[in-house]
Amino acid sequence: MGFLTPLALLLAALAIPILLLYMLKLQRREVLVSSTLLWQRLLRDREANSPWQRLRRNLLMLLQLLALALLTLALARPFLPSPAIASGSAVILLDTSASMQATDVVPTRFEAARRAARRARAGLGPGDTATIIAVGPQPSLLTTATGDRATLYRALERATPSDGPADWETAFALAAASVTGAENPQTIIISDGAVPEALPPLPGVVHFVQVGQRSANLAIVALAMRESSSGPQAFLRVTNSGDDLAELDVELRADTALFDVRHLTISPHSSAGLTISDLPYDLALLEAHLSTTDPLPLDDTAWATRSPAATRHVLLVTPGNLFLERALESLPGTELTRLAPDQPLPATPYDLLVYDGAVTTTLPTGSLWLIGPYGDAGNVFTNTTIVRTAANDPLLRYVDLDNVHVRQAWRVEPLPGARILVEAEGGPLLFVTERPEGRLAVLSFDLHDSDLPLQVAFPLLVANLTGWLLPPSGIGASTSVQPGSSVPIQPLPTAEKVTITKPDSTVTTLSSPSPVLVADRVGVYQIAQLGPDGELLRADLLAVNLFDAAESDIAPRQSIRVGQVEVTIATQGEEGQRELWPWLAGMALAVLGVEWWVFHQGEWRRNRDGL
Repeated sequence: MGFLTPLALLLAALAIPILLLYMLKLQRREVLVSSTLLWQRLLRDREANSPWQRLRRNLLMLLQLLALALLTLALARPFLPSPAIASGSAVILLDTSASMQATDVVPTRFEAARRAARRARAGLGPGDTATIIAVGPQPSLLTTATGDRATLYRALERATPSDGPADWETAFALAAASVTGAENPQTIIISDGAVPEALPPLPGVVHFVQVGQRSANLAIVALAMRESSSGPQAFLRVTNSGDDLAELDVELRADTALFDVRHLTISPHSSAGLTISDLPYDLALLEAHLSTTDPLPLDDTAWATRSPAATRHVLLVTPGNLFLERALESLPGTELTRLAPDQPLPATPYDLLVYDGAVTTTLPTGSLWLIGPYGDAGNVFTNTTIVRTAANDPLLRYVDLDNVHVRQAWRVEPLPGARILVEAEGGPLLFVTERPEGRLAVLSFDLHDSDLPLQVAFPLLVANLTGWLLPPSGIGASTSVQPGSSVPIQPLPTAEKVTITKPDSTVTTLSSPSPVLVADRVGVYQIAQLGPDGELLRADLLAVNLFDAAESDIAPRQSIRVGQVEVTIATQGEEGQRELWPWLAGMALAVLGVEWWVFHQGEWRRNRDGL
C-alpha cells in the first residue's frame, strides 16, 4: 500500500493536544452539601498544587483518537496497486449510439459501457487526467481533461444513449484535439465495435473495450410509400443479422388501426422485402412492427408518412413578359396570378411575389423576386460583361451564363449578408438574401435588355430561384429522417408559432422566423402551424426511423481498425491505484457519530443524578 499525499500523516500530531486536554484537571462545579465527610477525595484534589492529573482510561478520548487516525489516513490518500486499462492523459470515447441500447447485457450495453468507463476512471493514478466524449449522432465533450474523480463520475452520470448512429469521425477529431501536446496520450474506445471500417489515426496508444454478447437481431431497414395509379403503395425491407433462420410476422397499421399481418421468412445474414399495394386511399401514417423479442427493440418498428402536394400561389406583377409568364407557369404545383403594375396588390397573401419592372408601391412581407426594380436612368451602368459567378452555389446549378449578354443594368446596393450570384464589371447582376420578412432575390436588369430569356439557362434559373424562394411549407419532402437530424421548418406567411409534439407526447413551441426541429428520438413528430388566434393552419407528420443496417447489426466486434492499426480487445495491463480514502472517511464519520452519542449519554446521566 502507498500514499498519494504522505505529508498529511503529519496531522497525526494533533493527538498530542487531545491527550493534554484529558490530562488537565477537571474543573469542578460548586455544589452545596450537608457534610464533607463523604467528599474527602474531592477536597484532596482541590488542595493539590499541580494542574495536571494522571491520564486515565476514557472512552471519549479513545474514540476521538480513533477518528483522528482515520481522518489522517484518509487525507494521506492511501491506495492499493490495481490493474488499469490506461494511464497518463487518457481520452474515453463512450459509445452512445443506438446499438448500445441492446439488452443482451444486463441491463443494457450502454450501462455496461458506463461501468467500464467508471473502472477506467478508478484506475487513474496521481497526475493522470481523463477526457470523456460521448459518441452519438452529434458527439459531445462531457468533460475536459481532469484528474478529479468526482467530476469524471458526474460526467458519466450525465451521459445517455441516443437513438441514432454514431459520428465517429467527428469524435476522433475531438479526441485528437484533446490530447494535443499531452505526454503519454492514450485513447480508450468503449463500444460494441459497430464503427466504420476506416477511421483516422489517433495519437498515442489506442485501447478497445468491447461490450455485448449476442449477434442475433431483426431490424426494419427501409419503409417508404409512393403514389401509384391504384393508390398508395409501400415497400418494406427487414434484415436478419443472426446465424439462424428467422420466421416472423409483420403487423401493419394504417393511421394506428391494424389492417394487415404479413409473414416473412429470412435466411441468416440476409434480408427480405415486402410490397404492400392494398393500402387505404386516405392513408396518412403507415406503421410496421416486427413481432419479435430480439435484444434491440429500437429497430423493430418503423413509420412512413404521406402528405398531399400543396399548391403554391405566385403573384406576377408585370407590364407584359411572355417568357417570364411561361417559365413560372411550367413550375409544378404552382398557381400563377398575373397583375398589371397600375393595379392594387390584393390583400390575400401569396407565397411568392414576382415584381417585373420599377417598383412604385409598398411591397408586402414575404418572399420577393424583383426584376429591374429601378426606372431612374441615372443609376444605369452599361459595363455589364459578367466577370464572376458563384458557380458552386446551388441556385446556379446547371445554369450556364457564358453566352448571356446584358445591354444595361441598374446599380443596386446589395443588403448586408447578401450572396452575389452573378457580378458584372459595373456591379451585381443577381443577388439573394435572407430577411426577417422573407427571402429576397434581385435581378438588376430588365429581361428585355438581355438575351437571357432566349437561353436554355433561363428556365433552369427560374426553377432554381423559385425553388429557393418557395421552400415547401412545413417540412416538405423531409417526411422521414434519422435520429439526430436537424429538420428546418418553413412556416406559412400567416403562421405565428409552430408546436412540435414529440413521440413521448411532450410539446415544444417554436416561434423563430425559421424554426428548426431536432429529431433526437425515433417515432412520429406532429408539427402544427398556428395562426394569430391559435387556429390550425397546417399539420404535418415527420417519421424518425433508425434505418441503419450497421447499427442494427449488433454482433460484437473482436477488433477495430484505427488508421493502419488493428486494435484488439484491451487487457488491463497498466498499473493503476485503487484509493481507500472514501472508506476511511466513512469510518471516521461513523466513529464521530458514536463519540457524539457516548458524550450525550454521559451528560444525560449527570443531569439525572444532579451532578
